[in-house]
Amino acid sequence: MMRRWPNLLLIAILTLGLWLGSLPVQAAAALPRELQQLEQQVEQLQSLVDAEDWLEIRSYIHGPMGMTRKTLNGLAATLPDKHKREMRRLAKEMGRGLEQLDFAAKAYDQPEVEVAQAKVRKTLQELKALFSQAGIPSSS
Repeated sequence: MMRRWPNLLLIAILTLGLWLGSLPVQAAAALPRELQQLEQQVEQLQSLVDAEDWLEIRSYIHGPMGMTRKTLNGLAATLPDKHKREMRRLAKEMGRGLEQLDFAAKAYDQPEVEVAQAKVRKTLQELKALFSQAGIPSSS
């Protein structure tokens, strides 16, 4: 009987660890796939900003992030009418933030790049909050 306690305790700890480890994944899964992808792109963009890699910042904005505004406007169609206007406003705001970031990187203006990246990150948080508030299931 005494030999089973360590095994049961180990199983209980592993189960708890697996359950706790899955919580952030469950929260992220509630977001639409497009918004999860945008979140990853903003993180990648942040690493380029931190490295002060001006050319790569601009390339990334025009490359992988080039359709961001269109994608966000497409997501607006999945929202209830009362949230569509806010979604479209945030899509424009994200586009403006990326444009500001592009121009700042072109001018090698690190302070302005950081301001623009902060605006992009803030808009992303507002987008995530909007989808959480709207209670839209993920579109995987």
